[in-house]
Amino acid sequence: MLSFIHTADIHLDAPLVSLSSVYEQRQYDFRLTMSRIRDLVISKQVDFWLIAGDLLEYHGGTRATALFLRDLFASVDPVPVCIAPGNHDPWMEDSFYQTIEWPANVFFFTGEWGVYEFPEKSCVIYGWGFPQAHVPESPLDRFPGRLDGYQHHLMVLHGTVLTSEPTEHQPYAPLQLSDLAKTGVNYVALGHIHKPMQFPHPTKGTPFAAYPGSPEGLTVKEQGPRAVLFGQVDEAGQVRLTPIPVQSRQILRVEWQASGVETVDALLARLQEDLREIDSDSLLYLTLTGERASHLIPPLELIRGQLQRFFYLHLEDETWPDIDEDKLLTDYGILGRWIKKLRDIEETATDVRERETARLARQEATKRIGGMLR
Repeated sequence: MLSFIHTADIHLDAPLVSLSSVYEQRQYDFRLTMSRIRDLVISKQVDFWLIAGDLLEYHGGTRATALFLRDLFASVDPVPVCIAPGNHDPWMEDSFYQTIEWPANVFFFTGEWGVYEFPEKSCVIYGWGFPQAHVPESPLDRFPGRLDGYQHHLMVLHGTVLTSEPTEHQPYAPLQLSDLAKTGVNYVALGHIHKPMQFPHPTKGTPFAAYPGSPEGLTVKEQGPRAVLFGQVDEAGQVRLTPIPVQSRQILRVEWQASGVETVDALLARLQEDLREIDSDSLLYLTLTGERASHLIPPLELIRGQLQRFFYLHLEDETWPDIDEDKLLTDYGILGRWIKKLRDIEETATDVRERETARLARQEATKRIGGMLR
C-alpha cells in the first residue's frame, strides 16, 4: 500500500489586503497550518508529500518564509516532498526555489516535464511546473509518456481541469480529464482551484484526480473547514482519498435576519444569542438582512463593539425598512417622487440589467428613507 499527503494553494505570504488589521497573525496562522500538515506526514507515515503549486508567493514572498519551509521539509526527511510550482510561485531564475539550498528530500518540477523514480517504493512521480505566471496551453501536449517497470504512477500538476461548470479562475494550463487519463497514471495531485473537487477516472469510475482546496481560507469564498487529502493506493492501483481538516481558523459567512426586533437592545441581545455557538477564533463575515422596523437603524459601530470577541469581523447592513410604499408615494412629497421614479424605471425597463439596477436602487432608497420616518 502506497500513501501520500496531497496539498496545494497555501499561498504563504499572500498580501491579504482586506485583512490588514490582522495580517501578521494570519501569516502566522498559515505557517501553523503548514506545520500541522507536516505533522500529518509524520504521524501517517506516508511515502510522499505532494504539493501542487502556489505554495510561496513569488511576488511578496519573504526569505524568512522560504527558510521556514526549508527547515519544515527537512524535518520529514527521508519522506520525499514533491513540488510542482504554480502561477503564483513559478519556477523563475530569481525565485527562492532556485536561490536557496533545499534539503535532499525536496524535489521540484520545472517548466520541462520531470520524472522522479523511487525504485524502493516501485513508484514514479511525474510533474510539471509553471515557468512563468501565465501559461495558456496544456502542458499535457508535451508529456513524455509513462515509464515501464513500476507498479505505482503519480502525477503532481498545477492547472485547470476544464469542466462544464463556470469558474472564476482563468484557465491557466488547461487540462482535459480525458487527456489526464491517457497518461496512464494512478492519481493526479492537482492545484489551482481552491474549492475541493474530486474527479473519477472517465472509464474506470474510480478516484483519479483531485483538488484538495486551500488548506487555510484566504477569502470569504473559502469558508468552513479546510483540508488536505490523505491518499492510499493499493496493489491493484485503486486510489482511496480521505480529507483531513488542518485549518488554523475557519472563515464563516452568516446572514442574520433582523426582522421582529423593535429596539437596539433587543437586536443586540438576540444577535449575541444567535452567534453564541460560533468559535471566537473565526473570521466572521456577518450580514444583517431581512425586513426591519423602519424606526430601527442597526447601529453598526455598536454591534462591532459588542462582537469584539471574534478574531476578525466584517459587518454589512443589508436590511430594509417595513415601509408602505404606496403610502410613501402619496404622503411624503419628494421622497415619494423619488421612489415613484425608480418604480417607473423598473416597470418600463426592457433591459434585464437596467430593471435589476432600478430594483436595487429602490431597495436602497427605501432603506435610507426608513431612518428618516417616525
